[in-house]
Amino acid sequence: MLLVYGATQGRRNLIALYERSNQSGMIRGISEMVNLLAPKSLVILVQNETKIDRLDKLTVMIHHHNIPTCVFYDLEGYFNLIEEKLKKSLEITSLIFCHPEDMLQDMTDRRLAHRLSLFIFYWGATQPPARLNSALLREPLRVAIITNPRRNIFRIFYNQALPNNRGEMRSVNWFDGNDMTFKRMPLLPLPTKVYKNFQGRIFTIPVIHKPPWHFIVYGNASGNAEYMTNNSNSDDVGFELDLERNVTVETDDNYFTVKGGRDHNLMQLVADRMNFSFQYVEPPEKIQGIALGSEGNASFSGALGMLQRREADLYLGDVAVTWERMKAVEFSFFTLADSAAFVTHAPRKLNEALALVRPFQVTVWPPVIITIIISGPILYVIISTPFRWKSPREPSKGSILQRYKAARNRKPAFYNMRYIEEMNYTRFTATRQTRLMRENDNFPSLDRCIWYTINVYLRQSANIPYDGHLARFFSILLWLCATYVLGDVYSAQLTSQLARPARESPINTLGRLEYRMARDGYELLVERQSGFHAALVNSTGVLQRLYRLTRKRSVNDSFLVTSVEVGIRVLQNDPKHAVFGGRETLYFNTKRYGANRFQLSEKLYTRYSAVAVQIGCPFLDSLNEVIMRLFEAGIVEKITIAEYEQMFGRQKGGISHAEETLRSAKSNSDCSDMDGPGGKRKSDSNDKLQPMNLRMLQGAFLVLACGHLLGGVCLFVERHMMMIVCYSNALNRFWQRGKRIFIRRH
Repeated sequence: MLLVYGATQGRRNLIALYERSNQSGMIRGISEMVNLLAPKSLVILVQNETKIDRLDKLTVMIHHHNIPTCVFYDLEGYFNLIEEKLKKSLEITSLIFCHPEDMLQDMTDRRLAHRLSLFIFYWGATQPPARLNSALLREPLRVAIITNPRRNIFRIFYNQALPNNRGEMRSVNWFDGNDMTFKRMPLLPLPTKVYKNFQGRIFTIPVIHKPPWHFIVYGNASGNAEYMTNNSNSDDVGFELDLERNVTVETDDNYFTVKGGRDHNLMQLVADRMNFSFQYVEPPEKIQGIALGSEGNASFSGALGMLQRREADLYLGDVAVTWERMKAVEFSFFTLADSAAFVTHAPRKLNEALALVRPFQVTVWPPVIITIIISGPILYVIISTPFRWKSPREPSKGSILQRYKAARNRKPAFYNMRYIEEMNYTRFTATRQTRLMRENDNFPSLDRCIWYTINVYLRQSANIPYDGHLARFFSILLWLCATYVLGDVYSAQLTSQLARPARESPINTLGRLEYRMARDGYELLVERQSGFHAALVNSTGVLQRLYRLTRKRSVNDSFLVTSVEVGIRVLQNDPKHAVFGGRETLYFNTKRYGANRFQLSEKLYTRYSAVAVQIGCPFLDSLNEVIMRLFEAGIVEKITIAEYEQMFGRQKGGISHAEETLRSAKSNSDCSDMDGPGGKRKSDSNDKLQPMNLRMLQGAFLVLACGHLLGGVCLFVERHMMMIVCYSNALNRFWQRGKRIFIRRH
């Protein structure tokens, strides 16, 4: 009995010694693996029976590596901590002592799967995890399992070792506690290395017909294809596409084919670079998506809803980055820096004949007319004031003043020799009375001052009515005003009016749009459930006033349209509308229906479009790296320009609109307050040069005819007045002679 008891007790001691050595190896191995992983913080969750002394030793060894730790025994508190860290976008690593099947379902239900969260499970198993549900281990959940097949030997299994998203646990590393070595460095493969090559993985991508980003053709079993809109065909746009670029997706009743587009070409380029293929699906309601429900727990519809429910992998299609959408999906590096704008009808053109008499605004003509009217009296006051200040008792000039008074008291003549001399460029022999009047011509006369100023403004030759310094200075001032101010400004305004005569000012700013909406009853249209709709609802200032005014006038949200294309068609039928959206999309649609019919506004604000992916997408960094390289190399810009050239052709003698828009977008990203009229396109292919014709000069002939008519009327009136005066003088002399004869006889 003593021998048996001694043998049993020795076996127990050996087993205890083995367990203690194995436990020390486990603690040392886990601490070394955590040190190699180098997390910012470590959360330890204890679910199974673990002795306190083992846990204390493990935390002490981890603290030796300067890694902060916290221990949880409560599962609910642990989940709350992970959710709080993910809301703040903080990286968190968890070490969990339990079986993975006990927690994977709870992690999936609570949406704790994220690329920033790593869950490391250790429960002391000796065999690899073969019975785990692979559906619960799919992306973006990151799970690592540590096994202990032999003494001081640990194997690490990882579910994101391959980019196929099958949820398979693959062996990625092992640790030998005897010599303290790892098989490879780092402990887990980096996501940028794993997802650099997807090895032919098939992605599910929602697609929406939205030119010029995607062109979709719908068809049925008979092969008759048509666009989703009645007038959206390739003939309207004027482009041709290669059939090799098409991606056809069949459904139960019909199929649709992606015929091209800028985002389709970009997605093909990214797919070739990252070695994956994709298939298009049609999202519900054929929209990008809008938030449904409360703000804190909002669910999205459309394409963004598919990403939120993890039914699709990514979405590229002119999706704007907004704060509301960032709560449901994540966005990559921007693929387009576009500007928000609105489009209205083009200003109605003014007749070229009326442009000659309408170079200024209404507020300019009254000051010009008043200046011309008061110039003559001002010149008369300047000349006559020194004569009025002179004393009549001066002996040297008393005779002159007396003659001046006598001439002033004399009845005015019906003609003035100075006028006749100026019109005939000669001088007549004057009688004694005429010489006396010539001597009095040195004194100011109001009619002569008015006549002189009129000649100056009409750019005619005239003599200064008085040779004083003040009169000469004022005459020079009048000549400068008439030549360099009125003449040059009139010529400049007339040139601009003849270049593009407009009956009304263009609506290219939000202030003018608000004024037209308040005064003329304009209505604002915006695409339903788009980023611009959200920006209009959540905006402040002028946009908020426009939104309130629009909601007040609309009935059953009539200001919301299904697409920008529908809004352009409404604007084409009713000019008292304005369509709010992206500048590139508006430019494309206005180009299709005739760019000369519409007026594109200035840039309101810069908005960014990017690739939308699932929350916590593990390959977001790899996707960003590819997009940034394409953007820095100018390939994204070249794709956009090539798409526009394919649709509309290259412009001759100038840069395309896409080049100008992309260049301005780059400057906006550097300095967003530089938006202004300089962002307008420099050329338009629809604006063709027209030869000069007589119809454009008919206004000059009308003005000349009016001048001749006025001159003829003045000549007729002056001649008849002269004849009347002559007859009246003759009758007066005859009457005076008869009167004297009658007095002599009687």
